[in-house]
Amino acid sequence: MHYKHWAAAGLSFLLLSGNVAMAQQEDQPMPLDTAVRTGKLANGFTYYIRRNEEPSKRVLFYLVNKVGSVLEDEDQLGLAHFMEHMNFNGTRHFKKNELIDYLQKAGVRFGADLNAYTGFDETVYQLPIPTDNPAMVSKGLEIMRDWAQEALLETDDINKERGVILEEKRLREGVSARVQEKTMPLMFNHSRYAARLPIGTDSILKNFPVDALRRFYRDWYRPDLQALIVVGDVNVDKVEQQLKKQFADLKNPANARPRPAYTIGLTGKNQFMAVTDPEITTTTLELVIKYPETKMITTADYKVAVRKALFNQLLSRRVGELSQQPNPPFLGVKAGIGNMTGGLEQFAYSVAAKPGRLQEAFAGTWLLLEQIKRFGFTQAELDQAKQSYTTGMESARREISKTPSQSYVAEYQQHFLQGAASPGFEWEYRFVKQYLPTITLADIKAVADKYIRPEANRDIFLTAPEKAPSALPDSATVDGWIKQLASASIQPYQENTADSVLLKEIPAGGKVVSRTELKALKMEQVTLSNGVKVWFKPTTYSNDQVRFSSFAPGGINKYSNEDFPTASNTIGIIGGSGLATFSPVQLSKMLNGKSVSVGAYIGGRSQGINGACNREDLETALQLIYLRYTAPRKDTVLFDNALERSAEAIRNKYDDPDNVFRDTVSNVLSGYHYRATPVTLRRLDSIHLDKAYDIYKDRFADASQANFIFVGNFRTDSILPLLERYLGALPALNRKEEAVILHTEVPKGRLIKKVEKGKGNKATVLLVYHGDCAYSTEENLQLQALTEILEYRLLASLREKAGEVYTPSAQGSMTREPDQRFAINVSFGCAPDHVEHLVGLVEQDIAALQQKGASNDELTKFKAGYRKQVELQVRNNEFWLQYIAGKLENKETLKPLPDVEKLLSKVTGKSLKDAAKKYLSGTNCIRFVALPDKSVTMSGK
Repeated sequence: MHYKHWAAAGLSFLLLSGNVAMAQQEDQPMPLDTAVRTGKLANGFTYYIRRNEEPSKRVLFYLVNKVGSVLEDEDQLGLAHFMEHMNFNGTRHFKKNELIDYLQKAGVRFGADLNAYTGFDETVYQLPIPTDNPAMVSKGLEIMRDWAQEALLETDDINKERGVILEEKRLREGVSARVQEKTMPLMFNHSRYAARLPIGTDSILKNFPVDALRRFYRDWYRPDLQALIVVGDVNVDKVEQQLKKQFADLKNPANARPRPAYTIGLTGKNQFMAVTDPEITTTTLELVIKYPETKMITTADYKVAVRKALFNQLLSRRVGELSQQPNPPFLGVKAGIGNMTGGLEQFAYSVAAKPGRLQEAFAGTWLLLEQIKRFGFTQAELDQAKQSYTTGMESARREISKTPSQSYVAEYQQHFLQGAASPGFEWEYRFVKQYLPTITLADIKAVADKYIRPEANRDIFLTAPEKAPSALPDSATVDGWIKQLASASIQPYQENTADSVLLKEIPAGGKVVSRTELKALKMEQVTLSNGVKVWFKPTTYSNDQVRFSSFAPGGINKYSNEDFPTASNTIGIIGGSGLATFSPVQLSKMLNGKSVSVGAYIGGRSQGINGACNREDLETALQLIYLRYTAPRKDTVLFDNALERSAEAIRNKYDDPDNVFRDTVSNVLSGYHYRATPVTLRRLDSIHLDKAYDIYKDRFADASQANFIFVGNFRTDSILPLLERYLGALPALNRKEEAVILHTEVPKGRLIKKVEKGKGNKATVLLVYHGDCAYSTEENLQLQALTEILEYRLLASLREKAGEVYTPSAQGSMTREPDQRFAINVSFGCAPDHVEHLVGLVEQDIAALQQKGASNDELTKFKAGYRKQVELQVRNNEFWLQYIAGKLENKETLKPLPDVEKLLSKVTGKSLKDAAKKYLSGTNCIRFVALPDKSVTMSGK
């Protein structure tokens, strides 16, 4: 793993004794991982090739261009992103739509697999290719070669794409975009970046002459600014040979424009801005201090990254403890060092305040940073952070052979774009185990001293609802707060210690009373003396992972409507309050350095446990399961704080038009069922801590009907004694409970529900086709095929032909419990004036499916994609955990997966014609439309 994934995330590295000579050398360049084949052609084109078999029979192609919106001329704003779109609209070997059509027939999905993005400084194209057919690898290289310099850029295609780009831009409209439009010039110090948002401007996107786009392409899509990254299950020698042959003739322009290295200059000044908007729901103060970024090239740079990662981890733990004080004046707080753009990094802090308590919220949280600046951290904290760092690296080392290809791609992309070193995991592993012990408290305090310096290059942004209860402070006022806190009296941090062991007494446990082998699934099942059933599925999908879950009949449905508000929040209240005598902070410290996660849940019809661990920490995981059952904890402070945060969220919730629309959809589709409607302040008032505690204890008082499923890399006989000890000790009352089934009614007939709210000039459309059905695996596949093929058609009609939608979606679902029902959701965003026209186009596509069914091409695409998805899904522990649990809970026969080809053989043009008539008849169809408030619609957007 690369430091970009480790150090920046604050994860942990392994520390062992030993001597590593390279660590003794100060400021030496880090080597490039020898496992990657890299080179540069005579024309300047760079390549990276690595063999990696996770996942097998797959290869990732990434074309990385040092070309982004920052390079646009004044008449080209938005054209870097526009160019990205055009590479999918016709190239030398793939005319318009032929590329997507070809790849879909090979099982590559548009959007999910085949995709691209444009940033300020780069444009990146991604393409996963199956490698079972060697010809596909050659075809992948041909596609990359076309993307590099063979776009057709036909005038008609460019003009048609304008509408699609404008609709993509429209989707981004809203309160976040309005705030960003105001704050970004300050954030980027009025540099070129502030005037080069990749999405561009309406006026240029609508009116640019086509030659402006062609000029951008000629100037910047050239081999000296491009790299091809190939990682996957391939023959490196063959790929390199073919790559050299195909890419050597790429040409640089005769008089190539220099590629400027734009940056955001630091002014030394402090800046301030307050922004209000009727759709902002909370008052937030954000403080950003900007610094020149630290490059990642030498060993000294790496050490800096490790120290910053430790600092972020330590700071995050301190910040987390703030929320556990009684009645805090804030709703949330964040702080840490992170990357920016334009050659900068930042220390960013933000606090969301409760109404009328901004100064108090700022003081109470900024004092934490002042405390760290003055006193640093404690040795116990640093030791814990190092241990956590260690655990993460050791866990990754055990999984190194399972590292997904995507991780390597991300490393090499940064190597090309930023010059960031990619020394390889083993180099980092050896380097860190030598360096980590040498890091001192003074080293970490030096990080705080460097980054928490609000005296210069500081931006303060205040965002608040227009109806804020009190006047917002100005720049001088906030500056006064900071200066006052800098001289305040502060006490050193007091360590919140915890016991050294989770369980002071190990339970006696139980015994296996029966054992059954399920040979067809390579599984075993045992029953313990307390009635607990345990199902084992050993796998090799990960080297050191064990995943588990359980269920038992019961759940929230057993409680009355009067108790429902408390019952539905019981897990959040009790599950988040720690365990036994341990508060959440103490529990976190207890588990420091362990790879384990265990949580409880209470669903509608069942309750149980979910979690994961490595094999070494399985006993800790089982102890946590035992405590989840037998030693829940309640905390009055955490309960009161959670209720107050929820109340604040409810009070301003409907200032956000998206919340109004979402809740409208939820209300209607549930038939306004009490248990499915949104939480209100009145309902919040009926939640009680003691009742939640009693409900939790009641739900976990009896494990005699519990089924536990374990999936992962283990030997059943080796872990069975631990399961006998802890799962065999779970309480058993033999209640013989049954799940309570509650039914909801979706309104019948054809309905239209409109929501008019908000300032953005955009509409959101959701069409819900629904009804009763006869559930079966075969029928569910027909529904999935129907919705996917409908989406193909919507992309063609709404996006490619009409140019009035960016991403139409069609999604289908079918349920067996509590009722056998289906739903097909068709959704898209568009201009308000286009709603009726676009709904009409959807209905035309549906009518065509009902009349003629699916074409052979469409069937080929769906089946190819389905095969590839199933092939990838079944090589995953989580898939098997969900599959086994689902079958058992639904009381279905546990048997091998159905034959994919047999299932797909039943998906035909005729079967989908029948499915379209059945599931898209429109007999029961609800149209939801979100529109702007006509009285406040912003013009010119």
